[in-house]
Amino acid sequence: MRCDWGTITINGNRGAEAPSRASGHTHRTGNHYVGGYANTGGNLVVDWYADNNGGDDGDTRDSYYGTKIC
Repeated sequence: MRCDWGTITINGNRGAEAPSRASGHTHRTGNHYVGGYANTGGNLVVDWYADNNGGDDGDTRDSYYGTKIC
């Protein structure tokens, strides 16, 4: 997991819900986006999620990927 991100499109595949913009990063195998973050007195705690597009049969629920302390 990383401590940097940009603006990406999630849910862009056919069969997913409407595309939207999110803070995250892309990979050859998919996207990860920031689901939430908090500043805990000097550390940024970032919760990452995987953008699980389901393809032609509809969207698969996005899953928690992990938490990174930056």
